[in-house]
Amino acid sequence: MKKKLLIIFLIPVIFLLLLANIKNTKYHKKILTVTDYLLPEMISSIVRLISNNKINAQRIKNDYNKLFLPKTQYANVRLTKIPLNFIKISEVGYLNIFKRKSFYIDIYKKYLFVMPKNGTFYYKPIDFLLNNDKKFTEVQSNIDGVNALDLFIDENEIYISYVKEVNKCKYLYLAKSKISLKKLVFKDIFNINNECMHNIQAGRIQKIYKNNKSYILLSTSADSLKLEDQNDYKPQSDNSLYGKIIAIDDTDYSSKVYSKGHRNIIGLSAIDNIILATENGPYGGDEINLIKENKNYGWDIASYGKKYKTPDDEGEYKNHKEFGFEEPIFSFIPSLGITEIIKLGNNFDKDWKDNFLIASLNYKHILRIKLNNSYTKMEYHEDIYIGERIRDLKYDSRNLLIIMALEDSGSIGILKKKAN
Repeated sequence: MKKKLLIIFLIPVIFLLLLANIKNTKYHKKILTVTDYLLPEMISSIVRLISNNKINAQRIKNDYNKLFLPKTQYANVRLTKIPLNFIKISEVGYLNIFKRKSFYIDIYKKYLFVMPKNGTFYYKPIDFLLNNDKKFTEVQSNIDGVNALDLFIDENEIYISYVKEVNKCKYLYLAKSKISLKKLVFKDIFNINNECMHNIQAGRIQKIYKNNKSYILLSTSADSLKLEDQNDYKPQSDNSLYGKIIAIDDTDYSSKVYSKGHRNIIGLSAIDNIILATENGPYGGDEINLIKENKNYGWDIASYGKKYKTPDDEGEYKNHKEFGFEEPIFSFIPSLGITEIIKLGNNFDKDWKDNFLIASLNYKHILRIKLNNSYTKMEYHEDIYIGERIRDLKYDSRNLLIIMALEDSGSIGILKKKAN
């Protein structure tokens, strides 16, 4: 019986190996992607190695001085994954062609809140995350079945951004509710329902305080891949709210453009009114930006990336400074698929003080970074391999836990420092 099961298992593996070795086929990359999804990690890695052993051998040799969990450069950190059975496959990314188990997380007092892409809500005491009980409690709400983009909790209030689709047009909404472990009753406090969008990403939420007022910050994305030439006028246009960071008065819900010229901010941090954003570039050019009010960050004119699948002379963007735009703190070439950025508490590790953490998608790492005192330069970074796409990231200072939303497996990832 065991031999029969082994043969049944090996037949598709051998078939994939044969197909993957046909290098000139247009399906080569797709076959490898399917292999990654269907087969255990060890076997899919063997398929990749055999399919192009020269490149993969070079990659192995090129990993000089790379450390892998539980070790980092200065600390030993244990990674634990907690599968969530309520996270379903959803469509995320450009053109809705990538299917992932995407979700968002935030912390309310002693609880971890989880929101899948469909806008449902679950919670569990953080103290019990690492026990064998994988059960989360669902919270009822008046929002369900939407395309959710972010979850943000501030004291006793919860905010979500989400997309509504009407007659093939997509519109961005921001909603707010008082926190309750029984039922959340959301009220829409902001929307952009007068601009028909082909695709909406971004939607990150933070809060700042200025002139004795509190403002909700909401990032909105460009629509860069809709047109064949990949241009998009909206981030530079004063007649559009897309490609911007919007500041929304948390009392009367009036709004204003806080900054412009953004492509796709899917990481946003506001600490003591210092605003940092991580922004997806085109082909290369993922950015870390210090956000200042009324400043222009250049998209879609300036970038250190290039356009997808265009000749070099047609794919160039302009220089930020030359055209009066804000320069990024740092730009990544090649891109990481950069996502959330958070400030790490100084109680995690003595060598990680005053550090930020940045998550990534295709790169499947978190980055531990140090910025200078003026937030204008990245002084160093360390790459920490997680092995999954990381959509969201939070730090629990009470339990000293780094908590990640892992969307390949639909799991909570927890980094905890190992005891000496």
